[in-house]
Amino acid sequence: MAATTAPSPSAAAAWAFAAAACVKLLLVPTYRSTDFDVHRYWLALTHVLPARQWYTDASSEWTLDYPPFFAYFSRLLSLPAPLVDASLVTIPVTDAPPFGHLLYLRLTVAFSDLLLLASVLLLARDARRRRRPFLALLLVLWSPALIAVDHVHFQYNGFLMGLLLLSLHFLEQGRDLAGGIVFAALLCSKHLFLVAAPVYFVYLFRHYCCGRGVVRGVGRLVLMGAGVAAVFVAAFAPFVYYGQELGAVSACFKSPNVGQLQYNDYRNSIEISLIFASLCVHVYNGGIVLYMTKILTALIILQMKQLFNRLFPFGRGLCHAYWAPNFWVFYIILDKILAFLLRRLGFNIQIPEASFTGGLVGDSSPFSVLPKVTPLTTFVLVILAMTPCLIKAFSNPQPKHIIRWVSYACTCGFMFGWHVHEKASLHFTIPLALIAMDSLDDARHYFLLSIVSCYSLFPLLFEDQEYPIKVLLLLTYATLMWVGLSSHFAGNSTHEGKKVNQSSSMVKKNNFIGWIGLIYLLGMIAIESWSRVFHRHVFGDRLPFLPLIMVSFYCGIGVMYSWTWQLIWVVRHT
Repeated sequence: MAATTAPSPSAAAAWAFAAAACVKLLLVPTYRSTDFDVHRYWLALTHVLPARQWYTDASSEWTLDYPPFFAYFSRLLSLPAPLVDASLVTIPVTDAPPFGHLLYLRLTVAFSDLLLLASVLLLARDARRRRRPFLALLLVLWSPALIAVDHVHFQYNGFLMGLLLLSLHFLEQGRDLAGGIVFAALLCSKHLFLVAAPVYFVYLFRHYCCGRGVVRGVGRLVLMGAGVAAVFVAAFAPFVYYGQELGAVSACFKSPNVGQLQYNDYRNSIEISLIFASLCVHVYNGGIVLYMTKILTALIILQMKQLFNRLFPFGRGLCHAYWAPNFWVFYIILDKILAFLLRRLGFNIQIPEASFTGGLVGDSSPFSVLPKVTPLTTFVLVILAMTPCLIKAFSNPQPKHIIRWVSYACTCGFMFGWHVHEKASLHFTIPLALIAMDSLDDARHYFLLSIVSCYSLFPLLFEDQEYPIKVLLLLTYATLMWVGLSSHFAGNSTHEGKKVNQSSSMVKKNNFIGWIGLIYLLGMIAIESWSRVFHRHVFGDRLPFLPLIMVSFYCGIGVMYSWTWQLIWVVRHT
């Protein structure tokens, strides 16, 4: 009887992706957040309006605030939409979308995940050309956090993570130019990945440009710069061009509805008035050429300033409506505790009502005791936290460490960044899955981090009918990790020798993650029990934000541990 050969990791990953696609189809009729309405409007916006109005249109509250490549991506997805239903790409959009609209957009998310699959298949071999374990690929494709955010809550993170992983694949294989260009395309698709740019810059400068002679190094630097610049030109040059057209401003005064909204959205009524006033002066003096130069420059600045304001809305405040589990959770809670204690001691401390707990985006209420946090403060903290990683990437730029360095950089942005969304934890948990089986310590770290990250997203799916889904997704994934990871390290003792023999005994003795990790994870059950059952019996309708604070605070402990663990690993082992 012929011996059967085991399927390759790539073939197995394709089957795993197909199984995940079946689950995603079952989730089509589930709850959808306002992000569904946002992307549905962007689909219609990019299909109906010319590109010059994509970042100036304010006829809807769902204004486009992603970079141009994602707008082009939305335009691409909108092309087949009229074949399904012409009203899918009309403005204004319907308030209650029919099932056909829902199905079409859900399928676009599932279809865009093919880029994630392609990247995972390419990453089936690591920087040393060795096969990655199939379980590492499965941990990416079956991530419950990614499934919940994209295929229930509704976003396109799978597509974006596919771009990131594709870039990391090129860097691992030594194809630095391709890796840098793909990362530039990612930045032009979602700018929140800018937090990884310092690591990319330092690594590519040292690994691609330096150590090859002055002439060749300068040539490579110019080539990399030209490649990255070409990507940004392709993304932003059309909007610079549109800024030169007089119609972009004159439309602000012709249309009583959309035009006036555009005019207000520019927030530059004084500048526009000065431009038209200068027209009269320059025409009167015969200086029409000088006028045209000035007005073209001003219109370009206005167009790019509007695009920048859309991409970086710093006025939204330090925290999102639901606090991401990061450093600022502890900072806010400490401020409230200090204010309470000082008031009890007789100090006159002004405590703003529902400060940071109103559940509103842009709630930038001042702190009562601690210093106010500004965007510049968060930027400095992110760079300082990232500095050890940058030093390591500069001193010893090894492709085998690039996934770890980029993951750590994204963790720093999540921990200390401005207005961080809880969904941003995907930016480092997904890449870390690829190296979760590099060592027992990596496996333990990823096991805890992935559960914490997924549980921190539970408040996003707040309706009762989705509760069994999110719990089942998390429990299935946790079981897969527990069985797969513990079996891998316990079963490899016959192949790896003494070192893994020791790891095997540690796995069996300490229940894989140890008692401290186990107790911490069991604490989530207590937090969830309080949030779901006991809070309403104790407080009724009072303190509605308390369960969310508890989830953020408790998950923040786990994420803080992950950041510290990654920092120590980067310093000691890279």
